[in-house]
Amino acid sequence: MSNPTIELTERQVITALSQFPPKALKKVIDSLFKEKLYTPPSLREIAKETSSVVKKEGVKRETVEEAIKWARSQK
Repeated sequence: MSNPTIELTERQVITALSQFPPKALKKVIDSLFKEKLYTPPSLREIAKETSSVVKKEGVKRETVEEAIKWARSQK
């Protein structure tokens, strides 16, 4: 006998996850990473989205450089 699948909208998932206390939510997210059900966006996707936001919002070059420096220090 196969297991039934439940389809949820993104909003329903958010509503369900918001009911967890922070530590329990962290465990859920950690297990998703361990099971590789969640794959982080590729560097290309991140760069493309970042570029469009920077252009759209008119962020100054110095701000972008400072953000990059900060992000690299967060290893």
